[in-house]
Amino acid sequence: MAHFATRAGLGWRTQARTKGADVQWSGAFDDPAVDQIFAQGATLINMIGYTGPDEALLHDTNFHFVKDLLANAAKAGVAHVVLASSAAVYGPGNGTPFDENDSLRPITPYGVSKSKMEEVARSFSATSASPAITILRIGNIVGADALNAVANRHVKACKPMPLHRFSDGSAALRSYIGPRDLFDVVRVCSKPHEGLSRVINVAHPQPVTLDAVLSAYRTHQIPDLKWINMPSPDGIPHRVTLSTLRAQSLVDFREYDNPADAMVQQMAEIPAR
Repeated sequence: MAHFATRAGLGWRTQARTKGADVQWSGAFDDPAVDQIFAQGATLINMIGYTGPDEALLHDTNFHFVKDLLANAAKAGVAHVVLASSAAVYGPGNGTPFDENDSLRPITPYGVSKSKMEEVARSFSATSASPAITILRIGNIVGADALNAVANRHVKACKPMPLHRFSDGSAALRSYIGPRDLFDVVRVCSKPHEGLSRVINVAHPQPVTLDAVLSAYRTHQIPDLKWINMPSPDGIPHRVTLSTLRAQSLVDFREYDNPADAMVQQMAEIPAR
């Protein structure tokens, strides 16, 4: 997103705990650098999130940190906070696309931590001091998804990775978004909006099968990638997709002939570090 924001001349400033960003901030709210983050009238886009198994880190990073961030944003007069949530808050579902008004039934510790974060944000938005809050329930991001990590891990080990297929021969269908399309959504959602709190699903309107994503990774990113078809284990949902009607009311998404390939190609627009 920083690359696309710079290319668009938006003047966004980046923050990280290590060198390389515009602002180096430890994440501690007593750090002097905090004054460079929280400014009156600013918009904060918080993409921080921990996805691992450590429940203490899940609580501290995905829940407690956001609670403190909102309190400090209100104190400084920040106008708008954009929070990265996840499609994991919905749970496995029943195969129909998840709508923003659906009940949250997370089944993973990560999903639970994000749903608790959302609950804190909604409660905070009801206070008079709250900035405007936008919660983005993000699906899979090309290049930052678990499938990409598993694929690279197997290539490094010189082993083919398993690809689960269902009884009809198809692979799982999932909601994805490419990095440029993600930037387009976040850019629009970072603008001021009416009301104090809103929730938006973030994914491209065209869901993709995981075998199509792997084929695109092999074509454009991971040429040595190989996989073996295996029967899908019980309990793996066939279709987990997001309704994108709300996002489509804000962003003019391109329709792709081969959406998985087009999304992976967007990674080539980002210079290698």
